Amino acid sequence: MPIESTRLEPGVAVIAISGRLVFGREVERLETAVNDLLKQGPVKFVFDLTALDYADSSGIGTLVSCLTNIKKAGSELRTAGANPRIQRLFSMTGVDKLLVLYPTVAEAAAG
Repeated sequence: MPIESTRLEPGVAVIAISGRLVFGREVERLETAVNDLLKQGPVKFVFDLTALDYADSSGIGTLVSCLTNIKKAGSELRTAGANPRIQRLFSMTGVDKLLVLYPTVAEAAAG
């Protein structure tokens, strides 16, 4: 699962997550990307889930952990582009009540 971080504009960091978010290196890469960006100061995070195909319980747990760390740092997290399968997974696990979901990265960054 490649993790790619970019700055959309000052104060907005986009982390694109693609493939599978599962136990192991994948979740560690996501946590590292978030922690590295948090060291630079509070920003609005947008997780671009457009290319995310699957997440296991470890991946879901990591998303919630990232959300907690981001909020503790005074930042906020939004997600964008989740496909119907990922949206259903979020709904079944209750994560949809914790994460703000947007159709596109642009809407998440602006919202």
